[in-house]
Parts: sequence; structure tokens; C-alpha cells
Amino acid sequence: MVKLLIGSDKMLKQYKKIIIIAIIILVVLALASFITCIVLTPKLYLTDKDIDIEVNTEYKEPGYKSYVINKDITDKVKVKSNLNTDKVGNYTITYEIKYLIFNVKKTRTIRVVDKEYPAINLNGKEEVTVCPNTKYTEEGFSASDNYDGDLTKKVERIEKDNEIIYSVKDTFGNLTTKKRKLIYEDKEPPTIRLNGYNNMTIYLGSTFRDPGYEVTDNCDSNVANKIDVSGSVNPNQIGVYVITYKVTDDAGNTTEVKRTINVIYQNITHSGTIYLTFDDGPSSTITGKILDILKEENIKATFFVINKSDNLNYLIKREYDEGHTVGLHSYSHNYADVYSSNNAYLDDLNKISKKVNSITGINSKIIRFPGGSSNTVSKNYTKGVMSYLTREVTKQGYRYFDWNVSAEDAAGAKSSTEVYNNVISNLRHNRINVILMHDFENNYYTLNALRKIIQYGKNNGYTFSNITMNTPQITHGVNN
Repeated sequence: MVKLLIGSDKMLKQYKKIIIIAIIILVVLALASFITCIVLTPKLYLTDKDIDIEVNTEYKEPGYKSYVINKDITDKVKVKSNLNTDKVGNYTITYEIKYLIFNVKKTRTIRVVDKEYPAINLNGKEEVTVCPNTKYTEEGFSASDNYDGDLTKKVERIEKDNEIIYSVKDTFGNLTTKKRKLIYEDKEPPTIRLNGYNNMTIYLGSTFRDPGYEVTDNCDSNVANKIDVSGSVNPNQIGVYVITYKVTDDAGNTTEVKRTINVIYQNITHSGTIYLTFDDGPSSTITGKILDILKEENIKATFFVINKSDNLNYLIKREYDEGHTVGLHSYSHNYADVYSSNNAYLDDLNKISKKVNSITGINSKIIRFPGGSSNTVSKNYTKGVMSYLTREVTKQGYRYFDWNVSAEDAAGAKSSTEVYNNVISNLRHNRINVILMHDFENNYYTLNALRKIIQYGKNNGYTFSNITMNTPQITHGVNN
């Protein structure tokens, strides 16, 4: 009995050893498996996990890396994405690496956002002067956004405290405001535009009729009734008379314009009068020097102008201010355009008329056709155009002038001596003499002959004058 018990105790001890060994083996195996998983599982690293980018911009991958036991296996990473940078929203980029039996995934969140503010553009200026006691008339505005597009209809407009506040918000709450400042004041004086010429000549014993005037003001609609006209003209007494036109608007701004009327003795026949006329100016090299000579010699002339650089407008103004007649020649001076139709000529005439008016303030009615009324070049473009135009311009109140003496300075003269001889050899005491010359660029032949021509006229009993609406017309026969 004792032996049996002793044998059982030994067996129990053996079983315990076996169980302990088994447990140790299992622990070792589990630990080995755990270590293997740690060592062989790939490592995946993302740079900047979550990123915000502006809509409609290019996404630039910030980078990722994958390693296993210090071995770089980044090239085995698979990237999947639903990113759309053209549309605001949250997107996911998935990075996946498979190695042996292991599979590792990581994700990056891309938030496509709109941080750009809308733009508001105002028509007109941001600081506007408005007539007192009136309401500002909106000049217009527009708004746009990089994402929403046109937001003009969503602009809120609030007017208060002498300013207008424009504001607009895009879909993502980006708010833009802009202001327009309103200055309620009137510092602009009225405008008085005299009909006819500021400097007029009438003959002794004739009747003077004031050509009238136009008065306008930026704020005062009743200003025309406030003009004061002072001064008078005695057409039966030779002399110089001044009529003054003065007007003050509601804001106290005053404008004053004067018209000078010369009452002179009328030479009924005008015989022996020389009318110096210059076509195709003004020019930077010649016109000013011609005006200097005329001023020194106390001679008035007539300039038939064309459209030149606005930088030369001051010469047209000087011609007028110094008492010369500013006549209309052509805007383009291109025969193919001017004579392409009846209306083409009239449009051209209207353009040069408006230009002269804007410079001098007068509505000139004295004209010279390009090439003269007798030109035949117009036949190349419109048959019968000159026959029509000579009648039409007369009907519209214009007086056209040709010439009966030509300096030939645009048609063959090769020196100032030739220009001089061409003129003086054709002067006549028993008629009026309208001389055709030109003040185009670098026409030094005419410039250098001019003073000698004037001195010849003075020394030989001729008088000089500028063409007016009272000057007898010298016209050619119409050939088309």
C-alpha cells in the first residue's frame, strides 16, 4: 500500500514538469511569433497627415515612406485618391503597403477650401462729386469670385453718411466690402458757348445781330435764365465793341465770356485784298513760325485745318486767339475715304467741325474741300459727289472757298524763291486774291517766302484780310 502511494507521487511530479515545460514552450513560441510580427510588419509614415489646400490649385504630395527591418519598400506603396481640387470638400487619400502576410493602411484627409475673397469693381470713381440737393445716380458695379463666378446680383448696397457701402459674401463666408465716397458740392462754373465767332467783323452801316449763345451747367438746370448780357454795338460808328456774357449758378460759380465786334469801313469790291490761306496744318515745325511772322507783320490769315495730333491743338487755339480765321478742311484728308460717298464727306466734315469747336468754342462755317471744289480725283470714288456736296454744304450754312492764286508749294515748287514768284506774279489789284499755301510739316519753302510776300503786298498797295462769312466766295468750276 505504501509502495503504491510512493509511485503515484512520482508520477504526479513528472506530470507537473511536463506541464511546466509545455507552458514554457508555448510562451516562447508566442513571444517569438510576437517578435516576428513586430519585426516583419511594414512601417508606413505620412508627412502632414491632414492638409488644407485652396480650391483650383494643384495638390502637391507632401510625401510618405515605408520600411521593413530598415529596408525601404516605399515603391511598393499603393496610393488611391478621390481628390478633386476643382471642388470644395473633404477628400481621402489612402496609402496601402502589402508585405508577406502583412497589410498596412493609412489615410490622409485633404480639405479643399476657398479662402479667396470676392472682388468688387466700381464703375466710375471711388470718390464722386454730386450736385447739392440731388441724389447720386449709381454708375454701376460688378462682383466676381474665383469659385462662385459672377456675384453681382448678390451685392448688398447701403447708402449712408455720404458714402455707399457695397458688400458681397461668397458661398464660404468670405466677405468683401468697398466704399464710394459722395461729396455733395458744386465747384464747376457754368459753360457759355457763343454761337458764331468770339471775334466778329461787320461793315459800317450794316445791321448787327447777336448770333446768340448756349448756357449749360452741371447742376443748375435753370442757369440759362440767369445770364446777364451787357454792352452794345453801334454799326453806324467805326470802332471796336465788346459784349459781355456773364452768368452765376446757384452755387455761386461765375463764368464770363466776351465777344468783340469790329465795325469797319466796307470796301465794296474788296479789290486789291490779299487773303493768305494755309491748308493741311497745324504742324509742329511750320505753323507756329508762320503765326509769329503774321503777328509781327500785323496780318490776319485763314487756316484750313485737318486732324492732327492732339498735341498740336494749342496751335489751332493760338490761330483763333490771335484773330485768324480757323476754317475746316478735312478730318482724315484721305481722298479715298472722304469722297467714298456723299455721307462719308459730311461725316468727315462733322468730325473736324467738332474738333475745332472743342478747341476754340466756335462753330466754324468756312470750309475748303480737299483738292478744291474742282478736283477730279473724287471721280475715282463717287460719280457726281462734288456737284452734290457744293449744293449741300451751302444749304447747311457753310461757305466754301477755293483760290485764284497758288504758291504751288505742294505741287512742284522747289524753293522759297519759286513760291514767292508764283504768288506775286499772279496778284491783281482789280480783284480779291485768295492765295493757296500750306503749313504742313517742314514746308520751309513757304515759311521762308511768307514775309517777302507780305512786304511785297504792303509795298504795292494791297491790303490783307482773313476770310469771313462776308468775304465774296472764290470758287472753281465743279468737274464732278
